[in-house]
Amino acid sequence: MKNLFSIITLVCMTLSIQANNFINPDGSNGNTLPNYLFADMNLMTIKSDIDNNKRSYFMTGSFTVLKTPTKKDGDVAKTVDVSFRNNQVLSRKGSTYIQANAQAKRNDNNSINEFRIYVNHEKNNEKIIDKRNIKVNWKTGSLEVVDKLKNVSVIYQEDGILIIGTMQKNGFTIGVTLAISKDVKLI
Repeated sequence: MKNLFSIITLVCMTLSIQANNFINPDGSNGNTLPNYLFADMNLMTIKSDIDNNKRSYFMTGSFTVLKTPTKKDGDVAKTVDVSFRNNQVLSRKGSTYIQANAQAKRNDNNSINEFRIYVNHEKNNEKIIDKRNIKVNWKTGSLEVVDKLKNVSVIYQEDGILIIGTMQKNGFTIGVTLAISKDVKLI
């Protein structure tokens, strides 16, 4: 049985590694950026639209902490979810980032938590989000979590950007999902 499990694990790992090496139908190796990234929704466009009062952008987010069981809980793990909706994205001319300041509600005790989220662009390309430099400042009561997201994935769409990542605090892993969407044109 152990050998069968080991073989299945090895096959799955090999397939996942091979999946990263597939050739796209356009003949590229997947390292090129999609065309729509340069068309409408990217970090440079967001900053420019906000800086020039052309369009508003909003961030919606969710932070989920999986809590391990305690003696009083029995053997059931609980989750704590903190989420916010449609907070305006801010930009300062000349900065390398966009920012959202949010007040979010926890699902376990209905308390309000404060968030400041900073999404920076890459040094060599202002259109692309720097996956290594998305900063979160989370205040809940007397506890403050300040960290950069890890294991980040960014999905660019025509009308929005989805950012998925994780954070660590006191041994807990926190799953983070952030969505940036645009509002109608102001001019």
